[in-house]
Amino acid sequence: MCFKLVSKENQNFFKSVKYVLFCLFITSLFSGCATTGKTIHANGDNYGLTVKSSYNGNLITINKNTECLNYKGRNFYFENELNMSKFQDNPEKYINIHPFNRSPKKIKSLKSDWGLKTNSSYNGDPIVVSEYTPTLYFLDRIYYFAHNEEVEAFKHDPLIFIAKYPANRIPKTISPLKSDYGEKTVCGSSGNQILIGPHTPALEYLGRVFYFSSLYEMQVFQQDPQAYVAKSFNKN
Repeated sequence: MCFKLVSKENQNFFKSVKYVLFCLFITSLFSGCATTGKTIHANGDNYGLTVKSSYNGNLITINKNTECLNYKGRNFYFENELNMSKFQDNPEKYINIHPFNRSPKKIKSLKSDWGLKTNSSYNGDPIVVSEYTPTLYFLDRIYYFAHNEEVEAFKHDPLIFIAKYPANRIPKTISPLKSDYGEKTVCGSSGNQILIGPHTPALEYLGRVFYFSSLYEMQVFQQDPQAYVAKSFNKN
């Protein structure tokens, strides 16, 4: 038999490789743990509220058995432990897939809204919008707040605050009511007179139906619904 001796230099090289691989393994292990989030109990005050599952978008009613995960300071809700586990395997995948999983963004209040009498999206208290009003943009619409502390609370659990206060909900696109065909009304964002027909853009918001002269006018309303509801031409 023939044996080939390994030089001291080669031995040191293999030791270095093993050390590097070990360090990479430990780093990946801890980084994986750090990004999966922390399992928490759903707040009892929120039992009965309906939110979307962060795994597949299904509607779920929060109760004591609802799976809840805090990831990067934001709460996410799930139908069962399996769905939560799949989310934990790759949180960013599901955040990118579902817009409602993304974080609300801080923006400046709209200049056109300065002086608007509306309600805080945190607790419904009356506020007047100004240049300094804390503002968030989430799911293609604007939310106003009285204080920065309210902003942080909303960012922590946005789906809860949307479920809790009807004014926070996203205006829902609907088909025009057949009973309204041929009726004259005003565009919900411009105030211009329009005639309702089968192709008139329409939204349901706060239990009311709003009609629009174009898709653009409808999108303008969707972005800032509380501002347009307060317009004199939308008051009953």
